Amino acid sequence: MTLSVSLLNALSGLQTNQNALQVVSTNIANVNSPDYSRKVHEQQSRILSGVGSGVETAQVVRKVDEFLQEDLVRETAIVGETELRTEFFQRMQTLFGSVGNDTTLGNAITDFAISVENLVNSPEMDAARFTAMSEAQNVSFAIQDMASGVQELRAEADRQISAAVDTINDKLVEIADLNTQITQNKAQGIPTGDLEDRRDAAIEAVAEFMAVNQFKTPDGQIILLSREGRSLVSRGTPSALSYTPSGTMTAAQTYPTNISGILLNGGADLTTELSVGKLAALIEMRDEELPSMTAQLDQLAGNLRDNLNRIHNRGANSPFGLGTGGGDTPAMLGHRAIADPTAAVTLDSTVTVQILDVNGNAVGAPLTIPAGATTTNAIVASLDAYLNPGPLYGNATLNGGRLQVHMEPGFRLAIQDNGLPANGGDTQIDFDADGDATTEAYFGFSNFFGLNDLYVTPELNGTTFAMENQGVQVGISSTIQVRDEIRENPEYFARGVLRGTPPDLRLGAGDNTIAAQLADAFNTNFDFAAVANGPAQSTTTFSGYAGNILAFNAAEARDAEDAHKFQTFFFENLQGRIRSESGVNLDEELSHMVVLQNAYSASARVVQTTNELFDVLVNLV
Repeated sequence: MTLSVSLLNALSGLQTNQNALQVVSTNIANVNSPDYSRKVHEQQSRILSGVGSGVETAQVVRKVDEFLQEDLVRETAIVGETELRTEFFQRMQTLFGSVGNDTTLGNAITDFAISVENLVNSPEMDAARFTAMSEAQNVSFAIQDMASGVQELRAEADRQISAAVDTINDKLVEIADLNTQITQNKAQGIPTGDLEDRRDAAIEAVAEFMAVNQFKTPDGQIILLSREGRSLVSRGTPSALSYTPSGTMTAAQTYPTNISGILLNGGADLTTELSVGKLAALIEMRDEELPSMTAQLDQLAGNLRDNLNRIHNRGANSPFGLGTGGGDTPAMLGHRAIADPTAAVTLDSTVTVQILDVNGNAVGAPLTIPAGATTTNAIVASLDAYLNPGPLYGNATLNGGRLQVHMEPGFRLAIQDNGLPANGGDTQIDFDADGDATTEAYFGFSNFFGLNDLYVTPELNGTTFAMENQGVQVGISSTIQVRDEIRENPEYFARGVLRGTPPDLRLGAGDNTIAAQLADAFNTNFDFAAVANGPAQSTTTFSGYAGNILAFNAAEARDAEDAHKFQTFFFENLQGRIRSESGVNLDEELSHMVVLQNAYSASARVVQTTNELFDVLVNLV
């Protein structure tokens, strides 16, 4: 072996150990970098013409367990989903309050019930009427606030979907670019570990929002697919997701009718395919969980409306007339729109109609609408003739299919059913109100037409009122309100009914019959249907169902939090295993550095010794 070969061997040792020290120093510098994996310098003997010629760097590789890494990617999607569900359910809890909280909907209903009980004791007191009206409003405000809060959360979920799509697109482009760079570096023999770390971090960022599968090609590129097998990144070519956010959100907006889908490259709709990850959770909250909450509130609003209105319509405290001209405000304007006024209407008992003066005394003889088959047109004609027998007291017409009664100032119209006691005295009316060719049973003449309602629920879109078997009921929790006439004048909050024997009928200021029935309604159990993703069918009070809504949401929030805690524990355990495998161990790196330092010094010593030997040879000459 010549001295020149010794020198070359020593120089290769210096170079190789220098490269190894560079790797160690990079590891130490990134000891706290979360997405960094430890790099390992691998060296090998250099052989030239079958003869050992020192040492050289074989490659610099990442210390990564790819199977654990794939498990982490899968678990990232699950943790992201449970995290987001927990966040939204907790926000819903904040929106609805907590059990025992004085601001819950159940408490508002209870306060309304107490105010009506006070009205029973003092029906003639202005303060009692005003308080009852105010508490009725508070209930509608509480329902509206909850309904609005649900739609705000849906809108927030929609905005987060849009932001998530943007983030995914950015990461897909980054992954594709890194694929290209990794291939180029590998072809040139340049280490790719750091680029692969960045690519793994980008893949994990995508996986947080949607479950993915990945495959590595022989040249080191990643093929990224959705869980359903749709291509997201193919080597250096990224796909693109697109989504158009809704902006505002109402209960009437549903996917795919009027909410955009998440499209892949402008074509395939991925919305229903996304089953794991934050995107799936956001879609579930927007399209299932939150609409379920709206359905629960709608059912409560509808049940409250229908049952309290049935009782309130028995009362004789209707508004006084403001004139009979076409431009005058009607004293009574029904909320039910009759599409075909010639269609059959059947009454099972007579109905008494009486004109009252300002003192509640009867003016003239009453009108008796007979039992049996009739039509809306016939009823309107009968009422109109009764109100204008010679002296003009009022008139009755149809306005857009709604029964409209004008009265002269100082007069009001009172209606009394003569139905079966089992029906609360209400007349049963059989009529096909929803146009399905099947008649439905309604109870109460005034209640059927909606002439003296306490609560009204305008349709979410349009001007039609949603009533029993009429109008779109979706979203009525956002529109429920006390009727304008009662809000403007609590005098019209019904307390009493017509008393006496015809023709001597009157309304007494101290009559509390209706107020007592309204008070009883708050202690009565009503049927509430099961709601998808919500409470099961139940028979309970208004406040009881409000409590069911709160309790069900609390249980969902608890389950979501428990699932997130479990998945987080599993995820962190998996992270710990990966870090023990691929993370930088500072003590180990320092120990390795000492070994490299000694090797470097030894190679340098060989260079020095060889140089001294060359000097000896030169001097010999």
